[in-house]
Amino acid sequence: MADIRAQRCGDLADPVSRLTVAVVTCNEHSPQSLTDVIDAAKSVLAIAELGSAGVDDADYIAWASGAPATLERMIEAAEAKDTRAVWAAFSHPEFGLHRLGAACAGLPRWAAPGA
Repeated sequence: MADIRAQRCGDLADPVSRLTVAVVTCNEHSPQSLTDVIDAAKSVLAIAELGSAGVDDADYIAWASGAPATLERMIEAAEAKDTRAVWAAFSHPEFGLHRLGAACAGLPRWAAPGA
């Protein structure tokens, strides 16, 4: 039986990395970085919308329950060039990317730098 969490986390590694860089750099008010936020957030959203059925990880289940709406808000904020709202969605205490990081911790491509 496939480990769905590991598969999803593997699929999320690249778009989450791109999204993180784009969110951090969008505060420089770079039009390209806001476009990058939209593109990467849509990629993460597509995977988040798959839900958490078959996943046995409380952090992933919790993240997946609210991530789609949070990512939609992030996309809308980037389209409106509202960098504060982009950051608020990215760092949401329950559905932000840190929760996903906790859910994927220890899996390939999810180790902290230097770990």
